[in-house]
Amino acid sequence: MSSRPTPSLDKLLWVKFGWSDFYRGGPVDGNFPWIKGGEQGHEAWNFLRQSDGTYYCYTPPQGGSGTPWNPDLHGWTVVCLAKDPHRQGVNVVGWYEDAELMGKYEIRPDGFDPGGVEPSDEYYYSIRAKKAFLVPPEFRTHPFSHTSIRQGKYSFLAGPNVVTNDNKREVRAILEERLRRLKNVAIENPDVETAPDRDNDEIDPLCGFGDAEHRKSVEVAAVEAAKAVLTKQGYKCVSREDDNVGFDLEATHKNGSTLHVEVKGTASKQARFFLTANEHGYREASEWRLAMVVDALSKPQVQIYDLREFEREFEIAPMVWKGTKRTQS
Repeated sequence: MSSRPTPSLDKLLWVKFGWSDFYRGGPVDGNFPWIKGGEQGHEAWNFLRQSDGTYYCYTPPQGGSGTPWNPDLHGWTVVCLAKDPHRQGVNVVGWYEDAELMGKYEIRPDGFDPGGVEPSDEYYYSIRAKKAFLVPPEFRTHPFSHTSIRQGKYSFLAGPNVVTNDNKREVRAILEERLRRLKNVAIENPDVETAPDRDNDEIDPLCGFGDAEHRKSVEVAAVEAAKAVLTKQGYKCVSREDDNVGFDLEATHKNGSTLHVEVKGTASKQARFFLTANEHGYREASEWRLAMVVDALSKPQVQIYDLREFEREFEIAPMVWKGTKRTQS
């Protein structure tokens, strides 16, 4: 894959808003009053391309100044930041190139479909651009912190009439590094085809983990990697994968203690997995452990968690629900 050029930083600002996976109308999470109050955040559609080919970005108001404004409203690179609700720091979730600052809130254009909200509800934007880049959730893995970002909703870092200081230079250096890291994995002009929300695929909710053949290859490699680590630690492993008991390996130590190890693997560097109902229900057993294997098909890395560590490190959410008709009494 050829390397993309780094976005222009001559006219640069960052904006911070709530967290969403794809910003096409899905849930938004964040420590903002309207979101905490149960309302949908206007940023929910910040990476939904409209029929005119434009992306319309909402930015939260900052103090009495409201939305980002500059005497020169055109040609800005706008870096979008959001906090993963389950981790410290903020991540770059995307950016806009050659963006126009509106300098005020405007109602999203006619024909905007906010996806099931009341027709009387109005959603606003303050920046628009024809060119946008979305960082997929699986690549938002390097959060960072800075005092000025924690305290602000947006800030100009470079451009006409922008006065720089040490804080701005520090943040700019951080964002430059992040953009270099992310420019080749971000999705240009995202839509449902180029940035599919695979976790919400109605036909195959597990398609985000690859096809069945790929998932099996990852599973086999992950189990072998977990066995190797456990063997080095003095355990003898017996496979229970075909017994449907809620775990994969029965590992007996030479001192007589036994662990019941559920193995999860991924071909990427991101620790991500699904649990069956049986596996989920077995977690409370004192012998239970999770062996998480990343990079399973190339250079496997294994981390073993007990229940307390597991609950501290991972957020568990249902992907599908099974519906069965109630038996009439």
